[in-house]
Amino acid sequence: MLFCFHRFEVDMVSARLGFQDGRELTMFVRRLTAAVFVVSVLLGVSSSSLVWADNSAETAETFIVKFADQAISQLTDASLEVDEQERRFKEIIHEYIAFKSIARWVLGGRHWRAASEEQREKYLSLFEELMVATYAHRFQNYAGEKLVVTGTRTIDAKQSLVQTTLMRPNTEKPLRVDWRVRETKGIYRVIDIMIEGLSMAQSQRSEFSSLMRSNGGNIDGLMSELEMRLNNARAERSKTAIANARKS
Repeated sequence: MLFCFHRFEVDMVSARLGFQDGRELTMFVRRLTAAVFVVSVLLGVSSSSLVWADNSAETAETFIVKFADQAISQLTDASLEVDEQERRFKEIIHEYIAFKSIARWVLGGRHWRAASEEQREKYLSLFEELMVATYAHRFQNYAGEKLVVTGTRTIDAKQSLVQTTLMRPNTEKPLRVDWRVRETKGIYRVIDIMIEGLSMAQSQRSEFSSLMRSNGGNIDGLMSELEMRLNNARAERSKTAIANARKS
């Protein structure tokens, strides 16, 4: 994760997408991250003008397509109970997303090393549960978008960038969405998603860094914030489940 965005870069992306400032873009990015993840697995991935750099790049793209296929078969059943959907979602993120590595990276090495084993375990658990509570129930909320693979680029011997475009209905401006994939001992994982060149991992790292500073570098303060967000996400999930039950 070598992408580092300064303020002027965020403002440039904001202007390109029609936002007033970087703060408005950041709020949009949080919502869009869920949309991109869900759209990619709900609608599958189609290939267009593929450019194979080498075998590792081809495998990285195959990995993303497999990710989509498995999620479609596992998570789009409208009859799934919430608990079962979240169980399946956890299995998929463990298989396809390096969430523990991402969680450690966005916290920052210094803060990770300073944390106790108990704090680390609690932080990782909160990070995972928040991801699940926020995204798992949204798999049937998106329709009409199409994710098109436009190419794959080798970054180094272990990393590739699968390049895609998100075609959105009722808009002429598609979004460029890139998936950074890392291979370790033959195992592939997504380690970052970039929207119009803006790294989601870097954005999360910047936000966590700000929260840590506001709490005097105390990870317990950050975890309190994550617990509050988790409770809010679960409350939203419950409202959605009740609303869906009334419709059926």
